[in-house]
Amino acid sequence: MVDDEHFDCDLLIALPDTELISASVLTGGLTNRCWKLTLFHPSINHSKEYVWRPFSTSTQVFGIERQHEYQLLSLIADTELAPKPLQLVVSAEPSAEKSTSQPIAQVIGLVVEWLSGVEATTVFSDQRLCQLQAKVHQLPLPWWRLDVHQRAEHYWQYLHTDHHTSSLFSIYRFFQSQPLPVAFDDCCCHFDLGRYNVIVPSINTDTIASAKIIDWEYAAAGDPSLDLAMTIIANALDIEQAVHDYCDYRALINDETVFNKQQWLTAVIAWLPWCQYLALLWYLVGYDLWQQPEYLQQALQLQQQLIEYINK
Repeated sequence: MVDDEHFDCDLLIALPDTELISASVLTGGLTNRCWKLTLFHPSINHSKEYVWRPFSTSTQVFGIERQHEYQLLSLIADTELAPKPLQLVVSAEPSAEKSTSQPIAQVIGLVVEWLSGVEATTVFSDQRLCQLQAKVHQLPLPWWRLDVHQRAEHYWQYLHTDHHTSSLFSIYRFFQSQPLPVAFDDCCCHFDLGRYNVIVPSINTDTIASAKIIDWEYAAAGDPSLDLAMTIIANALDIEQAVHDYCDYRALINDETVFNKQQWLTAVIAWLPWCQYLALLWYLVGYDLWQQPEYLQQALQLQQQLIEYINK
């Protein structure tokens, strides 16, 4: 049965050959509230587990588009690196235009398969994490891309005016006026590759062969050195060692192509303050949404670091 938080069963009306057996809220997601669903499929007389990933106020504020997530998961479904999507769920809303009676399709959520296993721990080594990053960068290129200036501007539009201090204005003006340190051609990037988004068969797993990645909502085309910089920050990796491990594995899977490690290290270091900049705005927007004190604390720490950076 559906738990006390009352999952809206009507959301799944558009799904063919499905009956809702149970629904429970998943904890740990920072961007939105997802649900674990058990659905029965009459045609095969079998039940399967899925995750409901909604389109909500928070996803809109963070610039997330479920249709992009669905398109990428569909594109890489055969790689066994990510959950397979079941369906993008849309509802037909009446048009606001009087001149047309055609309903407008509105995305309300995405249903993807539930991956069995456990969240990766530090047993899944830093080296394996960087190798997994390299595998992501070999995936087909999405047609949409992350532009850091545009994403920062998007976050800024949703910030409460209480945050508009002289320090934050200085940081915003500085980065928005600087050219992006793009170093490499676009590739498929995850942009949120932490161990918290890696699913492995058991806590003792230290191989990428069976590792899978979840939460592709921020994924887009982009500079791979930016993605690697984000991964280094998210997992507190040693920068030089991470670049070394990443380049070695990229060379291995790219027919022994030589990757200039110094060039990659320089590129990653150039992106690090930009990652902090995006994280600062993200935490402030998150604080406005959920009023979690730790979000504001993280933001203030990043703000102080960036003030020191721009005033060097």
